[in-house]
Amino acid sequence: MGIHDMKLISTALALGLLAPLGNRLQEQPSLHQQDEAESYEELRERELGGMVTRLREHAEWCKKKKLWLQRSLAYEALLQFDPDDEGAHRGLGHKKLKDGSWVEGKRPKPIDRSKRDLEEAETRRKVISEPFVAALRGLYERQKDELPIPLKERLIADVIAVDPENVWARGLRLEVKHEGAWVMTEVASTAERREELVKFEVLTREELKPAAAKELTSLESGLELTFTAALESSGVRVVGTVKEEELQKCAENLRVVRTLLRETVGSKCAYSNGFTYFLLQNSSEQAVFLANHPMVEDADRAYYLALEHATLSGAYHFGSWAASGPRRLDSACRQGIGNLLYHGHEITAEQGWVFEGVGLYFTNKVTRTNLTWFVAPSRYMSADDDTNFRAKLSSSKADWLEEARILLKEGKLPKFHSVVGRGVNRLSTEDLLLCNAVIAYFVEGRPGLLPKILKKLGRGRTAHETFLEELGLDLLQFDERLHRWLVETAD
Repeated sequence: MGIHDMKLISTALALGLLAPLGNRLQEQPSLHQQDEAESYEELRERELGGMVTRLREHAEWCKKKKLWLQRSLAYEALLQFDPDDEGAHRGLGHKKLKDGSWVEGKRPKPIDRSKRDLEEAETRRKVISEPFVAALRGLYERQKDELPIPLKERLIADVIAVDPENVWARGLRLEVKHEGAWVMTEVASTAERREELVKFEVLTREELKPAAAKELTSLESGLELTFTAALESSGVRVVGTVKEEELQKCAENLRVVRTLLRETVGSKCAYSNGFTYFLLQNSSEQAVFLANHPMVEDADRAYYLALEHATLSGAYHFGSWAASGPRRLDSACRQGIGNLLYHGHEITAEQGWVFEGVGLYFTNKVTRTNLTWFVAPSRYMSADDDTNFRAKLSSSKADWLEEARILLKEGKLPKFHSVVGRGVNRLSTEDLLLCNAVIAYFVEGRPGLLPKILKKLGRGRTAHETFLEELGLDLLQFDERLHRWLVETAD
């Protein structure tokens, strides 16, 4: 017997806990002798009665010692096992409504006033909780392959309710101790990962050489436009009538975003052979360009004329003729990302949540703008409100993750499982906020996982199958984890 066990026993004897607890343990078989067919419900019924009584006694003891936080933890554990425990609700300062439900009241955060008694309180909790925790863990480890996921979650919640510092249960929840609190592993990694991405993007830019000036090709010369320059570097060609500074910026952005995607989305991300981006100043030049470009079919010309940017047949010539430089640079980056996703994982616009999520997230990282997105009418807002909301999101100051948090709080953030089957033309404004948040979750919170997910999606696996295989979560469970990540990473 170790020093720790001796200390627990001596403390239990001094507190009068060991007699009932010891009798109960003697009546039970040891863990390896327990009935392997015992159900969770049977174990809970066998274990709970005595433990609940001792938790109530422990809460009263904490009150006498002015250990208010420990008292609150005891009451929270009681509510895990009996949500209607009136003494626990009142002890936590909850208010009972006329319909019998309870709501949290306003009260200061509880703290432990008596540091001298804190160690004794923690020892008391261990004496109370360890047999229950050991029994639950034994059941989990014997039956984990047969236990349904909701039951596993209840079992783990039971363990954490009586033993908040239980490393085994926290590990099953993918939680780690970070700055003194238990948080999701994704939360612990997010701040550091965001900083790494910023540094990586800056370093990538610093290491790039300016794109070199090149002669126009015969196709480019035949477009009957006066081009400022044709620039080329590392498989990226940019030609345009805009200022050369903008052309250089576009070439730089396209090379930077390729490096970022290879680092975070998949090493096979590459542009089409002959990748060329045309930047034009206005709609007049757009009309000339579309009238003379040999890759523009007559049947497509009217459609292209209605757009600010287009991908021409063959998917290696692209163009933007938006009215402002920021819009042109933004759309160039978005179209480049779409091309990279296709060659990296065969992801297309039919897989809307990935196509738009990756496009929005990484365009913002490279250009600091959110100006190019496909969107259907909102399912929640009036047409005018939706238009105003889109204008807000297009601002360079817009924080899309914070806007997603606001929708989540209002109950208007779409469910992920309802969005995964939509192509880009069926995604609403709210859907786009969700798509961006999902990609942020993977890039910042679960680095290294996104390439595996996109590889399977590109090969035809469903999101449901892929998430179960790679995360161990179905789409509803992923929603819960995403929501928690959004809340816990708020500034």
